[in-house]
Amino acid sequence: MLPRLFLPLLSLAVASCGHKQVPASISAAAFDEIARDAAAQVKRCYRSPRVPSSGKQIITRLRVQYREDGGLVGLPVVLSQAGVTPANSPYAGKMAEAAGLAVMRCAPVRLPADKHKEGWSTLELIFSPVARV
Repeated sequence: MLPRLFLPLLSLAVASCGHKQVPASISAAAFDEIARDAAAQVKRCYRSPRVPSSGKQIITRLRVQYREDGGLVGLPVVLSQAGVTPANSPYAGKMAEAAGLAVMRCAPVRLPADKHKEGWSTLELIFSPVARV
């Protein structure tokens, strides 16, 4: 399973869903620290798209893969979106694009290279403009 992080990052939370699944090769505390650091870096690169408030109810979950140097392996992949309604569905694409662009703008992330093989190479990030902690 992929490591997940759950960290509120401001009112536009970059976080992950549900519960954490920490790889056996890395301690939960070390993974939490790495996840917080990655999320904080990506948070700074998020630019909220111009959508009405109903569009900002959309929560986008991405899978992001990183190389040991913090660069991206391919593009972020949209895994799912929650909070999509008939009224805000026209904005789902813009919300997904904003999340993906934040990840790409912030690459490479600065994370401990020695821990890469232990499990932080793939993260699931959730982008929620309306923080739900």
